Amino acid sequence: MKEFKAEIAQPNPKSTINSYRSFGYNLSTAIADIIDNSISANAKEISISYKWNGQDSFISIKDNGDGMNKDELVLAMTPGSKDPEDERLEKDLGRFGMGLKTASFSQCKRLTCISKRVNFSTVKRCWDIDFINSEEKWQLLDYISDSSLLDEINRQKSGTLVLWEKLDRIVGNAESNNESVKNAFYQEMENVREHLSLVFHKFVESKRIKIFFQNEQIEAYNPFLLNLDPKPEMGLSEKFENVEITYFILPHMSEIGKEDYDKTGGSLGWFQQQGFYIYRGDRLLVAGDWLRLEKKRDYAKLARISVNFSNSNDFNWNLDIKKSTATPPIEIRRELLRIAKIAIMKSAKIYNWRGQKTFSENKNSTFEPLWMDEITREGIKKYKINRKHPIINSLLTDKNKLMSKALQLLEENIPIELILTNQNEDPAFHELEKHSEIPSDDLLNLAVELYKIYVQQGIPESLAKQQIMSSMPFNLFPLINDYL
Repeated sequence: MKEFKAEIAQPNPKSTINSYRSFGYNLSTAIADIIDNSISANAKEISISYKWNGQDSFISIKDNGDGMNKDELVLAMTPGSKDPEDERLEKDLGRFGMGLKTASFSQCKRLTCISKRVNFSTVKRCWDIDFINSEEKWQLLDYISDSSLLDEINRQKSGTLVLWEKLDRIVGNAESNNESVKNAFYQEMENVREHLSLVFHKFVESKRIKIFFQNEQIEAYNPFLLNLDPKPEMGLSEKFENVEITYFILPHMSEIGKEDYDKTGGSLGWFQQQGFYIYRGDRLLVAGDWLRLEKKRDYAKLARISVNFSNSNDFNWNLDIKKSTATPPIEIRRELLRIAKIAIMKSAKIYNWRGQKTFSENKNSTFEPLWMDEITREGIKKYKINRKHPIINSLLTDKNKLMSKALQLLEENIPIELILTNQNEDPAFHELEKHSEIPSDDLLNLAVELYKIYVQQGIPESLAKQQIMSSMPFNLFPLINDYL
């Protein structure tokens, strides 16, 4: 190609640095990307601080990692400073050498980095987009707006502080007394806290790092809810080509109570949290997604699957710069689908039956539900009361036409829209209903009355009990059989 070379086509600084602002980060993913660098630099403590002051608001991320000398800092501040194809250390959470710049520019116009390596003096460098736009040159500045931040790093043995100012994407030109923007800013920062507690939960749980948020230590949020009582079911871990896969089946919501239900559903709720959780070296990339292998369904709410791969597999998983998406390679999708189906089946069994132990004295007996569903010729799902249910059947034995019409009236006027509205508004309305293991007196009396009717009709006592105990809701209460 040397005989064909013509000109050097140098990118325009103004257009290039502004294009770095459009990689699709939000505030939470941007800060998480900075923390990745801290972990890769062997930091044990990471502190996120922020202050509201209108357009002069700022956010800082400080760590006590290895730090950098001047040459290393200049290199780190240079876009594309690392070759994505370079082999990375096992715990290196970086890949493209772009995260510090693209994550920062996505949220602010001024990025300042202060760093100190052991036996080196503290150094600082700053990118100011407004200055670059005016000069139209890649001018990396030896500048900091607040010299007290230098003292913070000077007091440490080593470490790095990343400072974001001119937060135009978050606060714009808002004045400090703008309450609506101020509240939005604080809400965004609270979202960051929740995001970090989830994304880095394995690092926090294993005490590899501590993350402080406005001087308050962040607690890990484990999406598999291992601290619940009763504990989730954990499948055997399986390995395929350096990818570790483990499924977890959570207990039914009614088993854990209102407080734990709200806390453990996460910010998006139980429905959105089902699916795969993709980790890269223990750092969460994707949370609650079936990766187009399955669809999100109500009865799959309890299924969550951990998938952990190493950074040596980055290109196989099509990792993006933001480290917020990953696509499994074809050769492993079949295994993921197989495990997903197992987990969904187990979730459905618990969700549909609400975890209740049912009475089954004779496995050959026919179970009689109270409600049945059927599809009409027009493809519409209809719900019918089961006429073979022992209670319903006893009401209809005397050819009571009014009772038959009453049942039909109930079937044709089920408030499906109201039920769905309540479910969408807050699933807790239905899911937290806890079924007692002890039958009520009314249900006991009803079973006794039905038992007497069967015996009067000449049905043997054992068969009478069997028919009662194989129908809803008597089958949920084995004590009824003993009572009879």
